[in-house]
Amino acid sequence: MSRILVVEDSLDIAEGLQRSLEYDGYEVSLATKAAHALAVATSDHPALIVLDLGLPDRDGYTVLEELRGRGVQTPVLILSARRDEADKLQGFRLGADDYVTKPFSILELMARISALLRRAAPAAPATGTAPAADAAPRPGPISDEALRERYGLTARQTEVARLIGEGCSNAEIATRLEMSYYTARNHTEQVLAKLGVSSRAAVGALLFGQG
Repeated sequence: MSRILVVEDSLDIAEGLQRSLEYDGYEVSLATKAAHALAVATSDHPALIVLDLGLPDRDGYTVLEELRGRGVQTPVLILSARRDEADKLQGFRLGADDYVTKPFSILELMARISALLRRAAPAAPATGTAPAADAAPRPGPISDEALRERYGLTARQTEVARLIGEGCSNAEIATRLEMSYYTARNHTEQVLAKLGVSSRAAVGALLFGQG
């Protein structure tokens, strides 16, 4: 499960982001000041940092610059009300990986976070080796019919389950199935409950016979 550090001095925004990210299956750490953000970023090693620029003790740019100066290469998405091109260019010059302006669409933000995490994930090594002859055969992928009859998934929930298995976030599911983010989130919760699993990764393992 990926851990995301949200650096935001507005508690309303920070807690709203935390709820949305946790619904998408991420673990979330919150920091409201630059000093705290630097400490958490270097000790917890998050998979991604969402960084506000308007922090009370130091500018977010200084946080980014110091992180990169320490050799921390964690992807950073700047989330800021500063909309000028010069501000965006400054962020990218200092090592930001993406820049989203406030007010923002939660759907777009979640999709960008998911995309950054996919790009940062290490590729699985190709083994090129055949399985041992005496290895127990894995069960095959579960069919749509089995999902319906064995687990009671509806047709729409089956579509959602397949997209979860592909690694899609709730935001991406909403886009792919042309529904609201909150509807996608509700369907995801229902799929996890019906399949009897606690994480999105477990959905994929079950669907592809790896559970």
